[in-house]
Amino acid sequence: MSAQSSSGPDPLHDPERIAVARRLLLEVPGPAAFDRLSGLASRLLGVDHAKVTLFTDHDVVVGGHGLPEGVIGGPALLTGALSAIVVASGAPLDIPEAEADPRVVDLPAVTSGQVRAYLGAPLIAASGHVVGALAVYDPVPRKWSPDAGELLLQLAASVVAELELSAAQSAVGTSRVRLEIALEASSIGIWELDLRTDTGFWDTRCAQLFGLDDATKVESFDRMLRERMHPEDQAALAEAMRTAIEEHGQFTTETRIVRNDGGVRWIVSRGRVLGNSRGEPVRVLGTVIDVTEARHQAEQRLAAFHRATAIAEVAVELANATRMEDLPEIVQRGAQVLGAQSSALAIFDAAGGPLRLHMTRQLADEVQEHVDYPVKGIEMELDDKQPTQYAAMHGRRVLLASAEEMLDRFPATREGIEVLGVQAVAALPLRIEGRVLGAFVPLWQTEHAFAADDVEVLEALAAQIALSVSRLQADAERAHAVAAMAAANQRLQLLAEAGRVLSGTLEIDQQVEQLAELVVPELGDWCWLVVTDEQGRLHELACAHRDPSRRAELETYVRSMVAVMTDQSGARVVTATGRPLVMPVIDWEHVERALPDPGVRAALAQLGAASGTVVPLVARGQIMGALGLFSGEERGSLSQAQVDTAMEIGRRAGLALHHARLYGQQRALADALQRSMLTEPPRIEGCEIVVRYVPAAAGAEIGGDWYDAFFDRGGQPVLAIGDVVGHDTRAAAAMGQVRGLLRGISYSSGGTPAEVLSRVDRAVEGLALDTMATALVARLETDGGDSGRTELRWANAGHPPAVLLGADGEVSLLDEKPADLLLGVSPEAVREDHVVELAPGATVLLYTDGLVERRDRDIDAGTDELVAVLREIGGLPLEELCDRVLERLFLPDAHDDVAVLAIRLQPRV
Repeated sequence: MSAQSSSGPDPLHDPERIAVARRLLLEVPGPAAFDRLSGLASRLLGVDHAKVTLFTDHDVVVGGHGLPEGVIGGPALLTGALSAIVVASGAPLDIPEAEADPRVVDLPAVTSGQVRAYLGAPLIAASGHVVGALAVYDPVPRKWSPDAGELLLQLAASVVAELELSAAQSAVGTSRVRLEIALEASSIGIWELDLRTDTGFWDTRCAQLFGLDDATKVESFDRMLRERMHPEDQAALAEAMRTAIEEHGQFTTETRIVRNDGGVRWIVSRGRVLGNSRGEPVRVLGTVIDVTEARHQAEQRLAAFHRATAIAEVAVELANATRMEDLPEIVQRGAQVLGAQSSALAIFDAAGGPLRLHMTRQLADEVQEHVDYPVKGIEMELDDKQPTQYAAMHGRRVLLASAEEMLDRFPATREGIEVLGVQAVAALPLRIEGRVLGAFVPLWQTEHAFAADDVEVLEALAAQIALSVSRLQADAERAHAVAAMAAANQRLQLLAEAGRVLSGTLEIDQQVEQLAELVVPELGDWCWLVVTDEQGRLHELACAHRDPSRRAELETYVRSMVAVMTDQSGARVVTATGRPLVMPVIDWEHVERALPDPGVRAALAQLGAASGTVVPLVARGQIMGALGLFSGEERGSLSQAQVDTAMEIGRRAGLALHHARLYGQQRALADALQRSMLTEPPRIEGCEIVVRYVPAAAGAEIGGDWYDAFFDRGGQPVLAIGDVVGHDTRAAAAMGQVRGLLRGISYSSGGTPAEVLSRVDRAVEGLALDTMATALVARLETDGGDSGRTELRWANAGHPPAVLLGADGEVSLLDEKPADLLLGVSPEAVREDHVVELAPGATVLLYTDGLVERRDRDIDAGTDELVAVLREIGGLPLEELCDRVLERLFLPDAHDDVAVLAIRLQPRV
């Protein structure tokens, strides 16, 4: 129902509208379906309240979400006035801020604070009347997006479909009751046989024919045949059923039965074989009637019986039909009762679509022989020069008993008469609730006089067909709405997955690789991502193909594309304008201008690109790059909703790139600052010394790991390594202070390593550095005599033990005693020096705990692995040995820094 002008009648009090609404309200089965749809609207739009309201002469809430207890089934209270506006206007009502909207600012729902934002969609019945509203609302203002309004309209269509379906099912139920009454009046029994189990069922009327009081289950059909059927008729019945089962057909037999009291009665049994989805016969459904008294009556009465049973079966099949394509064949079985050789249905598409012709297979094959276009579901011209269109357009039946009558009233039927041999036709409108859905058209190849009984049968068939068509169209509309919601959910899930991928790691290469694999094949058959550098140049970053075997081919193309593309290429246009480029059909003349290299164009054609979309990667107003999505002819171009999804993914990817670049800059700065605090080691005569520092993979913090090598006041080399507790700028500052104290105290005092550590510990306390640190200090002491003896004197403050690698390859830990207490805990702690003689060619390795300790491995296991690695590679040059140790033990995703200091005595010549 369209909106009324201010001077026209009040739509809320329109009698026709009220009648339609009252009819639908009476058929409402309960609030479950409408609660579910209201809940779905609430979840999809992110609001707390939703309701479905029907308006007769007053409003009734039939379902909702987040409503007060007791509202459903009664008036909508405060919010009813808002729904009344939707019904009166017949259009959606979008109110982002109710207190600022003069239409509703004075309504109780607004003044009470219950409604600050409101979005309502009209419920438009099949008759075109607005019967109610689907609405969502919130106690806080909010701006409703166009997608929200469209989604609510689709859900409103689903609500109407539920209402119409309930009404249609009620009508079907009424028809079933009428059918049951008719069967009861005619004493027709219904029976069923399960071919898989050889069991059956007799309804009450069928059982009574055999002398039983009530419906019964038949345990064995073969036994029933022997015990209940007259011996002379058993073979005929068995043969008829066997033939019907083999041919997937039907049968009719006239046989005698033996009742419980010994009496013999004549019955007519009619059955139809039903198959499963694979076409295998699984059931026989049939009817039975006692014809003992009427067996010898006139042929007319017997024919009338067959007609009634056939129509009853057709009615049941129509009620159970699940596809519009199945209706013509079902209807034809009813038309055959009246002698019609073929039939067709002309049905208007839902929502005022065109009139389409649906024919039986036999008729379609005959017509197809005379035309060169497909006739399945063909669209018909809307003129009244043919009986079919006349009945559908004007809603009046047409009965033409001969070719002369056909030509006299509809001269345009001459072609059908000559080509198809049609000699008689009937066209009956398919009408439901005053609305014409189409026409039912049986055809005869002989003249046919339409008796009153024939017309009654045709009208009954048309009524059953109209119910089935209405039900199937309602199902289709509901399925369409569900499909639309599923597509929206799929897009939301894709965005959620993109968010998860882009937030799961700070490694941007890994992020974009996963993102490319995520959007393919959801948004395209293959894709690429290119990014701009600081000079605005484009570089390939990632790509993905739905066929993993073509990954290398795609990577080669993307590299070549970036190298040769001109300013007219999609990537450059999008990164220059910041706007998406949608190409429903790829223009190959434009491709020649964008990719001047024929080889690159050939590679593009080989990959398959019938359509494409390129979206920008945007972050804080800056264009970071572009995402290109391409598909072959089979897939087609992206819908607008899919383009919007791609744009959102581009925005999220752009932010991820922006964050990654910031992270890289911070990381580089932190690494440079850390390394600036670590000096190069001095040259020590007779020794080779190597140092290494590797920052942690995660985070941009400055660590507390350090190493040092210097000469003390007596000219003896001092080696030191340590780790300040913490991983932040405070730890780095403390590391610099502790390292400086140790170097200064060692030089000025000339003390042993234990004495130096004790003095450093007291200085840490006295200077209130408020930090703790591990440290290992060692001093190389060389005998000044001819022996050339070298000793290593060291002290350990809570640090991992040094490793001694002999010239013979033997590896040992310098941990004869447990390490002393770490610095910063107790300045009065006693510290002890340890001494070991170093043979020529010996190597001493100092390291921090990040080398041997990880989350998945304790420090003891890591130390054992270090010893094993050194035994394996101990003969390598010192530089290479340090690199190999780091390569084997330090993981790329480690969470702790590592410092390494190694010294090797020159071997004796």
